Amino acid sequence: MKVPYPIILLHGLGQKADVWHGAATQYFSKDLGLSYGGDLRVDSTGRLNVAGPNGGDADFYTVAFSDPHDSVNAWRDELETCIAHVLAATGADRVILVGYSMGGLAARAYLVKRFTDHHVKRLITIGTPHLGSPYARIWTWKAAMEECVRQQNVIIAQPCKAALAAIQGSEGDVPYDAPAVRDLRRPEDGGDFLRKLSKYAHPLDVEYVSVIGDVNLLDEVKNLRSGSVQEILRKVLSVGGGSVSELFESGDGVVSTKSQDIMNIEYFTVDRSRRRMARVINVGSIHVDHLAKNTDVQRMILDEKAEYKGSSMCIIDGVPNAVVDIADHIPAQCEVSIDVVGERSFRFHAPRGSAQLCRTSDGIVARFLVPITGVPLETTSPYTIKITITNTFGYTTTASVLW
Repeated sequence: MKVPYPIILLHGLGQKADVWHGAATQYFSKDLGLSYGGDLRVDSTGRLNVAGPNGGDADFYTVAFSDPHDSVNAWRDELETCIAHVLAATGADRVILVGYSMGGLAARAYLVKRFTDHHVKRLITIGTPHLGSPYARIWTWKAAMEECVRQQNVIIAQPCKAALAAIQGSEGDVPYDAPAVRDLRRPEDGGDFLRKLSKYAHPLDVEYVSVIGDVNLLDEVKNLRSGSVQEILRKVLSVGGGSVSELFESGDGVVSTKSQDIMNIEYFTVDRSRRRMARVINVGSIHVDHLAKNTDVQRMILDEKAEYKGSSMCIIDGVPNAVVDIADHIPAQCEVSIDVVGERSFRFHAPRGSAQLCRTSDGIVARFLVPITGVPLETTSPYTIKITITNTFGYTTTASVLW
């Protein structure tokens, strides 16, 4: 593998792993040069099946949950099996989880269950309803209408049948009585699952990133974009007796901006010190378009500076070498420049692709070996070694040591 932390991509409610295929996987494969490990799927017996060209040692994988409408905890258990496979196949200590919509909740449920041994470096959630979605109210309504019909009350049976028929007629790919819709209900709408999940301790050694869709839905509808109109109709149905303002609240059309920010769950709000290592990224796309339109989301989930982990000098075949350790999500796309400053200055360069992944007591690091040639070694004053690390996103990280 070329990355210290293999990337695992999780789809959302009613979707398949191929929601990531296209712009997302092309960006990782072509732009970043990463290898794809294929779709990971757990069958009814709990056995993992890998459908892809490089099911073993690869850089990123997609998870295909066996039932796209199942409960969050059912997805959590399948994810647990997939993570174990990736760790065994790559030899990595940790992974990066990227959860789209409900996939982000499955990742959170995994972290809560495996609080002390989760093996996750970073969790990126994209349009995830951490606080639930008003759309999921329809689960309660459908259950109530079905119960009303079952009671066969002479007076109300026919209105209940009519209401149930209307609800069933609006169902799309996701049944309104699916376990997933039940779990996505907001606590204020009777969502017991999310209420409990938000109270549980979440690991504080994980980097949390919330990608939040924030669009003006009125403008989207004015432009008559089919995806936007579909989301508006679903929200009209779900709001029902709620306030009109709720229909056009800030968000991506399905999930409010507040609900999309993982730091707004109860565990992080009751103690502000728990909010460290968190980041928010805003995108201007509706819920169904977060992955489809461009690679901005894929780029931003890894878009940050490299971290300088340390350096030393060693002799290889009689030649001094600067040993520079860094941490970056895409180390193969990093390069290192070294300036040796004394009475004279010398510059040396380690190009992209020259780093090797090494396991250290501090985890897996990317290590550069830079030969230092032509520098006079007989000197009474130390040299200053200036190190500049540049990654694929153009960020630079600098450090300085004495030699």
